[in-house]
Amino acid sequence: MTSWKPTPREPAKTKAEMREMLAQAVRNTQPQTETERPPKVKKSRRVAAD
Repeated sequence: MTSWKPTPREPAKTKAEMREMLAQAVRNTQPQTETERPPKVKKSRRVAAD
């Protein structure tokens, strides 16, 4: 049977690193803003010629 060895832990994150991680997560979860959407194409209304 193979013996299990724990992997070494990463050093604790600083407050600045945690803040940056949170900011990145928030940016990734927010929907697209109005400026990023393509402009809507207006449909022209045809007037029936009699």
